Amino acid sequence: MKTLILGAGAMGCLFGAKLKQAGYDVTLFNRENTVIKQIESHGIELTSSDEKEYTIQIPVCYRESELKKEYELIIVLVKAFATEQVLSEIKHIIDENTIVLSLQNGVGNLEIIQEVIPQAIHGIGGTGSGASVLGPGQIAHRATGKTNIGLMNDITGKKAEAISKMLTNAGIETAVSSNVQSVIWSKLLINVAFNSLTAVTKLKNGDAILTKDGEKIATKLIEEAVNVAKAEKIELLYNHPVKEILAIGHKQIARNQSSMLTDILNERKTEIEVINGAIAVYGKRHGISTPYNEMMTELIHIIEKSYNIQVK
Repeated sequence: MKTLILGAGAMGCLFGAKLKQAGYDVTLFNRENTVIKQIESHGIELTSSDEKEYTIQIPVCYRESELKKEYELIIVLVKAFATEQVLSEIKHIIDENTIVLSLQNGVGNLEIIQEVIPQAIHGIGGTGSGASVLGPGQIAHRATGKTNIGLMNDITGKKAEAISKMLTNAGIETAVSSNVQSVIWSKLLINVAFNSLTAVTKLKNGDAILTKDGEKIATKLIEEAVNVAKAEKIELLYNHPVKEILAIGHKQIARNQSSMLTDILNERKTEIEVINGAIAVYGKRHGISTPYNEMMTELIHIIEKSYNIQVK
């Protein structure tokens, strides 16, 4: 399955490197910057989950005009706030046979994809895999949780199964879900628990909940999100959300540096609006109190707006 990955951040590089390493036809698309130029000339330097080091040469593209209508699968891994712009730039290569699969953080990505490219086969998913950026074009595979995907108009299910098989063969364990919203919200709860907390504390996922204070905050963030999910009538993938998500934080994603922390350290705009901010918005709609998610959203806003005056 000829694949185009949108975004050359930690996750785009991870999926691209793993797929290419497994022998699949995959290309990275990203705006022209030092990272994509480094990958173009030197490949992706990947430190695997078992600490082995690899250099994977992978085709890259940073000019939308050079893209052709040849990709069966497009995996969207750009920041949520960039989804509309990037898809608008490449819509000329998408038709009714193109699968566009979002594995992004937060909620609302599927709706954007459906609006910008209504002709495509729309897919959404959540991944428990995670990577840390070590340098330009250098990443470390730090979290190895399962990826769940679903396609909106895949009547036979064969397309979703083909993607699942491809990703699993590449070392990214993937399952197909018939309940797409369940997948989205279940991954959202992990982001809600760890992204803003790690960004504020500047700790890795596991370290952020080593203390009772950290675990308490993560617990409150999850509990609020669960209440909102119930009001939205979302069937979560967890039987005991708090217990299971904290266990994921202590084990599967403990060594990973969250994408939001990476953004803060690099003084970039974060995805707070589609994560903790989304819980606060949905909470207001249902009259549900979400003080911890509101506070985390406000703290991240303060940091984002104060990069130029922060103490170094």
